[in-house]
Parts: sequence; C-alpha cells; structure tokens
Amino acid sequence: MRLKKSAENILQWLFTKYLALVDRTVKIEWYEENTYGDSQIFGFWHEDSFFMNLVLEELSHKTTPVDVIVTADTRGNYIEHMIKKCGGSALRVPDGYRAFAPLKKIVQDSYEKTHSIAVALDGPLGPRHEPKKLAFYLSEHAEEEFVGISLSYSSCIRLRRRWDKYVIPLPFTKVTVAVKNYGIVKKNAIPPLPVDAEIVKGIRPLPEGI
Repeated sequence: MRLKKSAENILQWLFTKYLALVDRTVKIEWYEENTYGDSQIFGFWHEDSFFMNLVLEELSHKTTPVDVIVTADTRGNYIEHMIKKCGGSALRVPDGYRAFAPLKKIVQDSYEKTHSIAVALDGPLGPRHEPKKLAFYLSEHAEEEFVGISLSYSSCIRLRRRWDKYVIPLPFTKVTVAVKNYGIVKKNAIPPLPVDAEIVKGIRPLPEGI
C-alpha cells in the first residue's frame, strides 16, 4: 500500500511539473462564441483532459469558479490533484447507477450556489466521441446554458492504445480553443458537437454523419 501511494505521488508530481512547463511555453489561440454568465455547464472531450486544466483555469477568471466532475475511483486521484493545482475543485462521482444520488445533489447545489460545472462528454470510459447525457441532464435540470469546448493542437503526442487517444501537448505548441454556447440543451436533444476547434471556426467542414 505504501509503495503504491509513493508511485501515485511521483506520477502526480511528474504530471503537474509537465503541465507547468506546457503552461509556460504554449501559445493559446481563443475562438469564443459565448457570453459568460454567472454559471454554465462546460463540456469537453476526454482526450483533451490534460490541457483542459489550463483552459478551465482561464475560464474561471471569466465566469464563476468551475467544478469538474471526476470519477470516484483511483483514476480520479490524479485528475483531482491537477485540477486543484490549477485552482479548481473536483466533484467525485461514482460510475454507473451509483452516480444518481451524487448527481442529484450536484443539481440541487446548483440552485443554492453560483458556480459552473465541467464534464468530459464521453467520459469516464467512452466510447470515444459519443457524448453521454450527463452534461445535458445538468443543463436541462439546472437550467444552465451548455457550452462546448473543442481543442486542436499544432504538435502533440497521442496515446493511441488508450480508448480516448489521450492528448499530451508538446512544449511550444499552439493550441486553438473554441468555446461555443448552445443554450440550454435537453438530454434528449443533443446537438452535433465538433471534436476539433478548427471545425468550430469554420476552417474544416463538419464530417458527414455528425
């Protein structure tokens, strides 16, 4: 147990140090179709989770503090650590049917305090680029606008053996961040959601079937 904890601490240190390096060297280009209000529901793709720490840190200065929904299992420990390093907070939610009670509380809290919520649309375990209904359930029941976030990278490493093809941006990369407001979205009326920021900007066409 102690060895496992030590390994976890080392990995957390490596992740946060590398994120700090990327933060110092990256160039971010913002493309925003959103008027920031008191609170919103932010949705992003799981593959972009690493860089989203920096994106959400920036968004927290434009709107209310952002809480990020994170899986309650051990995988979420690393994610929560990085979120906290970027000034955010994590809402730990179990997978599957056990999520109902925590999600009900999150919706209730949204009426009582002003904050935004961020969630990986295809998390925690995919399928890749198939949005689940969580973000839209929150948008519908909390009556908050859903804001989609798409990223593109000039240079990065993709972990192609992972289900999400997790992205690790390289230092001195240019990252394009597209932020688009879809209004209040019902869980049974999910709009097409681009996976690439350049699609949102109109540089690339939306693929057929999306």
